[in-house]
Amino acid sequence: MDIAIFQRGNFADHIAEGIRLNSDFKVSVFSVPEELPQIIDEVEKYIKSDFKADLILDYLYHPNLTEYLIELAKSKGIPIIVPKRKVRDAITPVTCCTLGLNSSLDAVLRYSKKFGFPEIDVRIDDGKIVDVKVKKGAPCGATVEAAEKIVGMNVSDAIQKFPLEVQYLCRAETGYDVAKSKKSPLHIAGDVHIEAIKRAVKAKNPGRSS
Repeated sequence: MDIAIFQRGNFADHIAEGIRLNSDFKVSVFSVPEELPQIIDEVEKYIKSDFKADLILDYLYHPNLTEYLIELAKSKGIPIIVPKRKVRDAITPVTCCTLGLNSSLDAVLRYSKKFGFPEIDVRIDDGKIVDVKVKKGAPCGATVEAAEKIVGMNVSDAIQKFPLEVQYLCRAETGYDVAKSKKSPLHIAGDVHIEAIKRAVKAKNPGRSS
């Protein structure tokens, strides 16, 4: 499957690298300058229409460019994922790791089986995590990197450490202004990962409550 990533500056370079390392998807990256005018009238100067893809990921963070890219995607019949923003005619997960398996579109389903709400499997021996298999995780690779860091840890420590390691690696926004008094994307990323490891541990030890 071919994925086209549109980014502002180099913001999504880590996303592209994570997808390449953790899947067999082909990734093409199209970049626009980091410094952009507040209003862009001639959007065609920044986004060319001659690209081919099965799925588009938008990290442009400019309303005019994103709106144009969505319209371009519609005209080409390509589904588009726009994380962390509420826009029309696009799939808009709160974070890159909260994409669910709730689409009827083949390309989105294929992508979301690899990247989205984290799913891991753990092997436990003598109260310690001795192996972690990431079935699905964040496209940036944070899930995989965090999983490597908890191997050898006691189960209780690993449950606490895993989401914290994800948050250290995660580039989602945090803070009151971003969250508008609600949970910030960074905290949401931590929440979905702590639930993932709790489920994995419980699957190996059904009597464990946390």
